[in-house]
Amino acid sequence: MQKFFISSQEFESCCLSKEIAYQIKNVLRGRVKDQFLIGVDTKTFLAEITEIGNKDVKFRVVEEVAGNFELPVFVSLFQGYPKGDKLESIIKYGTQLGISEINPTLMARSIVKIDADRKQGKLERLNKIAKEAAEQSFRNIVPVVKDIKKLKDMDFSSYTIKLLCYEESAKEGEKSAFKKAIQSATVSDRIAVLVGPEGGITPEEVTYLEAQGFIRVGLGPRILRTETVIYYILAAMSYEWELK
Repeated sequence: MQKFFISSQEFESCCLSKEIAYQIKNVLRGRVKDQFLIGVDTKTFLAEITEIGNKDVKFRVVEEVAGNFELPVFVSLFQGYPKGDKLESIIKYGTQLGISEINPTLMARSIVKIDADRKQGKLERLNKIAKEAAEQSFRNIVPVVKDIKKLKDMDFSSYTIKLLCYEESAKEGEKSAFKKAIQSATVSDRIAVLVGPEGGITPEEVTYLEAQGFIRVGLGPRILRTETVIYYILAAMSYEWELK
């Protein structure tokens, strides 16, 4: 069954926007009485199509659907901005795995140059990717892709656990810091996870981040690519918090 996140105005009017209406009519080939899920704020409802017009689709709410599909702890990713379309994949699959928030972070070894004139359009596209991934995975919320900023412009003050994924720690055989951090986490915690871009994190950045309260964590003996680190992190968190 398909899920769509809609605005409170759409919910109150029981009328879907042009973009979603187009998808229902032309992609899903929806018909009157077909049912689908809608997400409004953090709630999910079962809805039924009552009318398909030229430019919109009207529906009625059948019932509220119970269920929590979120990780029990808030996890925010600070991702060193990678090359190409890697960030899009990180957002897509990170959302499916339960990430709460994504902060694209420009670091010393980030190769990408962000055009100020195109940044807003880029952010809109990234947030659309997060929304579609949240719908596909039946999330209760859509993770927000925050503004693209330099590392030293990021605010880490609201996070209670701060993890710096550092390959040198793995090479040195560090094995316990990550495990201890997620085992000690509670629902009131807010976790920041920082992952460097291709080329890694500079020693100067490590020093700065440690001064901000980050702890260096190793993620096993294999060196991961920047675009796979958060998948490892989220899968381990899900196992520890949800599958035991």
